[in-house]
Amino acid sequence: MPYPQNLELAKDVSQILRAKGVIPATIAVKDGIFRAGLHPDELENLAMAGEENRALKCSTRDLPLMTCNTTQQSEENVQWGATTVAATMVLAHAANLNTFVTGGSGGVHRGGELSLDISTDLIELSRTPMIVVSAGVKSLLDIKRTLEYLETFGVPVGAWKSDEFPAFFSPTSGCKAPSRFDDAMSVARAYVSSRTLGLSSGMLVAVPNHDPAGEHVERAIKEALLEAEAAGIEGRDVTPFILRAVNEKTGGDSLRSNIALVKNNASVGADIAVAVSNEIQSESGSLFQQSVQLPQHDDEPSRVVCIGGSVIDMIAKSCGDEEMIIGTSNPGTVFKSDGGVGRNIAEALARLGDKPLFYTSIGNDDGGEGVLSRLHSLGVVTNRDSVHFADGVSSSYVALLDDKSDLIGGIADMAANQSIPAPSAEALSDVDFVLIDSNAPRQVMIDAATNAVNAGALVCFEPTSVPKAKQICENDEFIRHVSYVFPNEDELFAMSNVTASEPSIGDDDIKHAASSLLGRMKLDSAHVVLTMGPQGVLLASKVGSPESNNIEFTLFPADPITDIKSSNGAGDTLCAAFIHALLNGANEKQAVSYGMRAAILSLQCAESAISPQLSSLPRF
Repeated sequence: MPYPQNLELAKDVSQILRAKGVIPATIAVKDGIFRAGLHPDELENLAMAGEENRALKCSTRDLPLMTCNTTQQSEENVQWGATTVAATMVLAHAANLNTFVTGGSGGVHRGGELSLDISTDLIELSRTPMIVVSAGVKSLLDIKRTLEYLETFGVPVGAWKSDEFPAFFSPTSGCKAPSRFDDAMSVARAYVSSRTLGLSSGMLVAVPNHDPAGEHVERAIKEALLEAEAAGIEGRDVTPFILRAVNEKTGGDSLRSNIALVKNNASVGADIAVAVSNEIQSESGSLFQQSVQLPQHDDEPSRVVCIGGSVIDMIAKSCGDEEMIIGTSNPGTVFKSDGGVGRNIAEALARLGDKPLFYTSIGNDDGGEGVLSRLHSLGVVTNRDSVHFADGVSSSYVALLDDKSDLIGGIADMAANQSIPAPSAEALSDVDFVLIDSNAPRQVMIDAATNAVNAGALVCFEPTSVPKAKQICENDEFIRHVSYVFPNEDELFAMSNVTASEPSIGDDDIKHAASSLLGRMKLDSAHVVLTMGPQGVLLASKVGSPESNNIEFTLFPADPITDIKSSNGAGDTLCAAFIHALLNGANEKQAVSYGMRAAILSLQCAESAISPQLSSLPRF
């Protein structure tokens, strides 16, 4: 399609998709880099690249070859790979997408029974689980043999609200459609069933093009085919020749009809994408786990379970040149990363070599699914009972840090956390530790802690924030089950209901608050791991018989750290490393020391809450 019509169509399609609640992701190869989603300026550059000879047609076989051309070109010299249906399916599936809208798909060429000229699109449909929404196979192909090929390779094919398979420009082809889809939910259910069965094939949804110029275009195609044959044009050059010739013969009708069918396909595809998302949720996430290629774990059960929030974090930090000015804009840096206390601890445990089972909730959006996909790649385990797909968006948090990386304030949109599920006692039968953060609903926290104790597991609690810490400890329904708690000073006083001395908090105040909290925790095993910033960590532990009130306090001074990048995930890292050490035979004092070593790595990491360097930390 020529410029600028191609760019205008791309923008129109994006608007159609967004209006229906779908996020568009244009697939292409830019300077040897595979892209799923383009910025507006990149989209315009791609649209111009064809006429400037900076774009190559790129099918599946070309994808690895395109990576040889990775360069750092200026924008006017960017080289593009314009992906075919086949290549787009591969890249879209790699990006965890499931629905793909195009104009027309390839097929068996006329005379293909002799030439074996068969589009790779058909092969990819047989092995890549994508829904391809098109106007049928391209009208210059052999539709009957194309359908026979798809049948042989087990590809589900259906026409949209029609019994006849469409011929791209025309709604009629003379070929009966293998099946019929009358609504988006029918497509979604078929796709979900296919994935549940473990089938690897995609699906082709053929949408008839009812633009009135279609019959005129079909006659022009037949004439152009004869001309191409006479000129000796073969292979991949046939389609561009036919389309140019048809456009000339029809006075632009083919282009206008092409534009109309793409927009129509986009509208239908958006409805299907929404229906698939809804169907995935109703299936409790079982399909999603297959679609993101969950890693295969051995049969050994997880010894630690994390229950809590999965949050998309936005961290804004003032630059260090001058003090932040409140009430106006300040120069600085902004980072986006995966967060949430429960998610952070699960990631840290996985990076330390453990295999945590994670109970959480994500929203009906790409962001939440991306969070889970990245956790799976690290070794975090989820199953259909542990993940709930909530209505709306995934939980999000925006934090503002000063030039010293200390938290000034934040905004939390945590509605999705209200759907976090609680594990049953049976699900915790082989578990040693259950970590609960206070992002989960109150009753879920109480039920999870009760079930953990009944299953013989020790409960660890990360209070998350002062209001949540205070609320869950208003009575002893929850805290009496907890063996380990990881507060900061403010959270400790909120949980213990002890009022600190004014104007400054002293050691006696802290010990009094910790003693008060320990008295309400699990009778036979209770420890407070108090993070105190640059002062270090205070471990307060019950000692002696369960009936005694003897408490031992041990202060672990912090080593000086000069290159602190962010304190956002340090406490979560300490908690995870502490649990990891206990899992591997450490006592509480050894676990604190190990946790502090791990926390330093996250303090020095600016890109994410949990440092990837944890993976290289020596195991306890």
